[in-house]
Amino acid sequence: MKKTSLLFVALFSLLLVGCNETVTGITATSKKPDAAETLRLNNQADIFQWEGNILETDIEWVDELELNEGQSIGEIKFNATKAEDFKNGTANHLPIGAKIYTVKERDDILIVKYDRVVKRYYVLSEG
Repeated sequence: MKKTSLLFVALFSLLLVGCNETVTGITATSKKPDAAETLRLNNQADIFQWEGNILETDIEWVDELELNEGQSIGEIKFNATKAEDFKNGTANHLPIGAKIYTVKERDDILIVKYDRVVKRYYVLSEG
């Protein structure tokens, strides 16, 4: 009887050890895309940086939304062709002085106006 009990305990212990999963502790983190990442994915992207966010235009579903212009919050202050030159108020296609407006319905879209041109820009999120 002792041999059977000892054999059972030994086999049960092996079973428990064999079924144990090892946790590696790998954690994935994500962050908001910056100008470098956005332009690396599409070097022709029409973007600007505002309040630490990169915003991009020509997004089909954004252009299809019914949106109302909110209040003016600023304007484009700088132009840049290199991603490392981007800071708040910098754009790669918009002219300096283009006016930036909020949207009443959403806080992740801004409207930019210049020379009778109106564009909608979407805040790129982490992903």
